[in-house]
Amino acid sequence: MAYDSAEGPRAPAPLMINSTRPIPKTTLAVFAVTAIATALTFAYPHLIAALERTPTMLAHHEWWRFITPVFINPEGWLQIVANAVGLLVLGAIVEREFAAPRWLAIYFFSAIVGEIAGYAWKPNSAGSSVGVSGLLGAVGALLLVSRAPQARVGAFVILLGAATLAWFRDLHGPPILFGFALALLLHRLAHPPSPRKTMTQIV
Repeated sequence: MAYDSAEGPRAPAPLMINSTRPIPKTTLAVFAVTAIATALTFAYPHLIAALERTPTMLAHHEWWRFITPVFINPEGWLQIVANAVGLLVLGAIVEREFAAPRWLAIYFFSAIVGEIAGYAWKPNSAGSSVGVSGLLGAVGALLLVSRAPQARVGAFVILLGAATLAWFRDLHGPPILFGFALALLLHRLAHPPSPRKTMTQIV
C-alpha cells in the first residue's frame, strides 16, 4: 500500500474498466430467441417436425420452413454449443460495423440462402449454423476492406473455404459467400468512395 508523508496510507486507485464498447443487443436478442426455441424442442419434440427443413415443404407450400429451421438446433449439444459460440462471437464483431437492420439482413438472408442450398443437398435438417455462416462471410468482408494486408489474407482464406464447401455441396458454403457479398455491398453503401479530384481541384 502506498503512503503519503502527511496523511498516512493512501487507498489504492480504483480499477478502471473500459466500458466504451456497446453491448451487441441485436446479437443477444437473436441468441435469446434461438435459445428459447431450441429449449422448447426438448419439452415439445414435435416442434422439430413443424419447424425443420423437409423434402416436401415446397410441394406442401410450407414457405415458413425457409426461415424457421434457423431458430432450432435439434442435433445435440455439440451443435447447440458450436452455433451459440459462433453467433455470440461473430455476431458481436459484425454488430460493431452494422446497425440492427443490416445485421438482421445479413443473418436472415444468408440463412435463407443456406436453407435453399440445404433443400437441395440436405433436405431433412435444421440449425442456426446457416445464419452464423452469413456472419462469418460478413467478417470476411470486413477483413477485406481493412487496410492491414494480413487481414485481407484472412478474407481470402474465408472465401476459399466457402468456395470449397460449396464445391463439395456443403450447405454452409453458399451462405458464407452471400454474407460476404451482402456485407461488402452494405459497407460500400455506408462508406462510399470519395470522388476523384479533377486536375483543376488538384492545382
